[in-house]
Amino acid sequence: MTDREDEDLIVVPLPTSETQAEHDRIRQSNDRDQQLEREGRVPPHNLGYDEAADGSAHPAKIDRVVDE
Repeated sequence: MTDREDEDLIVVPLPTSETQAEHDRIRQSNDRDQQLEREGRVPPHNLGYDEAADGSAHPAKIDRVVDE
């Protein structure tokens, strides 16, 4: 794309459905998680996340599969 073609483009923000209240709630949750991590504790909702993300979590044992 040449500079000339670039001049006609308009930059617009990406649409989002996140409200300011939701943004603040997420920020507070992240701040709590970081504080717990600094204290050497794992936030309860993050338990097992790293293992699952890197594939080292043990899969659930399946006793029986049924076709309904």
